[in-house]
Amino acid sequence: MINITCPICLNEKTQLNTILFKVKTISGEEYEIRECDKCLHHYTYFDHEIDISSYYDEKDYTVRDTRESIFFKIQKAEYNLVLHKIKQHVHSHPASLLDFGSGKGLFLHFAKQKGFNVKGIESSMPRATYAKTNFDLDINTEYYTVGSVFGKQFDVLTMFHVLEHIHLSNNFLSNLINENLKDEGLLVIEVPNFDSWQSKWAGNRWMHLDVPRHLSHFKPKRIQELVEENNCKIIATSYFSLHLGIVGMVQTIFSWFGYKGFLIADLKQQKTMLLMVSLLLVLPFAILLELFSAMFNKGGIIRLYAVKQSDK
Repeated sequence: MINITCPICLNEKTQLNTILFKVKTISGEEYEIRECDKCLHHYTYFDHEIDISSYYDEKDYTVRDTRESIFFKIQKAEYNLVLHKIKQHVHSHPASLLDFGSGKGLFLHFAKQKGFNVKGIESSMPRATYAKTNFDLDINTEYYTVGSVFGKQFDVLTMFHVLEHIHLSNNFLSNLINENLKDEGLLVIEVPNFDSWQSKWAGNRWMHLDVPRHLSHFKPKRIQELVEENNCKIIATSYFSLHLGIVGMVQTIFSWFGYKGFLIADLKQQKTMLLMVSLLLVLPFAILLELFSAMFNKGGIIRLYAVKQSDK
């Protein structure tokens, strides 16, 4: 895989696109973060061939059973808040919900507990297997290109930290929404916020750059335009995350003191005494900074709730 075009507008005039900065990975590979001169979207540029699938087998993407961890409890609290918000805007009982990029099935598991009829799409076999085995979920593992995945449309379509990984060519998002979400159905999308304060403060060490896995780096205006271009009306926006927002801020603070690692991976693999003490010291400040950032729409994530408009 190479990525030399804007993942949204497919602008091929790559030499005209502004290089914002370069990012060097721990393994020494270098990538460019560019701004598309046509649609102003920000993306990861690399003209050398890479095996992108191998980057999803690394230690921070390894499937682990986290049901007894503090992270599981934090994710449950956050996802239940999201589900409460969804229930305020969906009037079908029980409502059907499709989660695209469902991972290990945590969100679907919590949604199922709240009474939703749920299904998922996840192309990673280890993650899909975990979801099926541990939560008894119905997961489609084929790569999506077009059509209705389960032969019907859903009341709710959710995508948590998926769009930044995908090259949106061949009308991918339009196909997914038009074929799988009912008219007046609810679309929920969450992506990292490239316009966040943690992004600006960390620069090329920002956790959510995550090159080369993240092809896109969304600012609020561009993700909002993308949703609206696909016939959806935005009804609510959030910039705060108990999970990825705060973890991103912790890594940002760490970066001020020379930290060059990937915090999520290190918390899973290298829980050294120094790391855990540093985390405990920094965490209260990270929570306050992230709450304050979110108040000004500068939190580490963007979560959009949008209603698909009827064609009638």
